[in-house]
Amino acid sequence: MIVAALLFMIGTLIGWLYTYLAIVAASVSMTLVIVPVWALRNELSWFSILVWFGYLCALQSGYLFGGFLHADDDL
Repeated sequence: MIVAALLFMIGTLIGWLYTYLAIVAASVSMTLVIVPVWALRNELSWFSILVWFGYLCALQSGYLFGGFLHADDDL
């Protein structure tokens, strides 16, 4: 839960400050770090795939929240 909360905050900052290319890069880089680490530690299972999906959802929802907060600044 702590990691998901941190990813939500990072996604909020990305949504507030940058465009969609930054969230795509963050999602890809997160995937390219997490999956090989789990594979090298022999922890890659269906549960870890669900955890990865939850991490991506936290990052993306933070991005949407940050974009919503930034939309008020544009008015």
